[in-house]
Amino acid sequence: MTITLLEVYDLLDGWKLNRKTVEKFLLRVESEYLPNSYHNNIHAADVTQTAAIIMQSFAKQVTEIPKLDTFCVIMASAVHDLGHLGVNNDFLINSKHPRATTYNDKSVNENFHVSRAFDIARTTPGCDIFELFTVEEQKKCRKLMIDTVMATDMAIHFDLLKNFNSQIEAKPNLNEWQERNLLYQMIVHLADIANPSRPFHLARGWAERVIQEFCEQGDKEGSIGLPVSPFCNRANMNMPRAQINFIEIFLKPTLLSFDRVAPEFISMALVYLEKTISEWKALEAAGFKM
Repeated sequence: MTITLLEVYDLLDGWKLNRKTVEKFLLRVESEYLPNSYHNNIHAADVTQTAAIIMQSFAKQVTEIPKLDTFCVIMASAVHDLGHLGVNNDFLINSKHPRATTYNDKSVNENFHVSRAFDIARTTPGCDIFELFTVEEQKKCRKLMIDTVMATDMAIHFDLLKNFNSQIEAKPNLNEWQERNLLYQMIVHLADIANPSRPFHLARGWAERVIQEFCEQGDKEGSIGLPVSPFCNRANMNMPRAQINFIEIFLKPTLLSFDRVAPEFISMALVYLEKTISEWKALEAAGFKM
């Protein structure tokens, strides 16, 4: 998926990338995605594709998107859950996991994902995808990728959305945004949470995967004497209600806020989202739980 997108955007041959290096880097990245129920290589590919589709819609609203920016968004999406253990940040902190110690309990997963991506590029022979960039390009790319992956931490969702809404109100003309990192953070964050805005058979499939992973975390918490986290308890799981709440609290407000940035994508997503809501409400009324 990532190789194809790089080709589509004319980034792989004749730009600043060595094809063999990129291929080796991405193969290594994919090999380090674990076979979790949800946070796995398929999820990473899905988010990467979705981010690219949102970028296509965004591109029609601005004069130009620099190739370096497009590259960073694609690569940040591809690595955004690299090495995910199938548990959330609270589990890592509460279980005193070494990653929580390393990152001082701050966005533990997200810090690890992006750190490991750069570690692979810098320390694995033949994997330095940034080798042909200038020093300034490397700095810009590193900052943008770090900012973007860190923005996938759901703990900062409301602050991120509030910041974006303030910026878009102050500068509704996107061509006036000299600094676009916030836009790219929102694009990847939205791609990461957009599953319910798909045709329902896809939305339901992703919901089943994420709920399964949540319950697996709850099982682990119970087995080591930790309180079972909210939404991770098999005994009282209600998938339709959990999905409806997620849509109403997180996804729908984000889609509505992003309408000025990617109107074509948002209009399509909202149509599917309303159908998804109706399907989950019908399942809830029928007494379906999980």
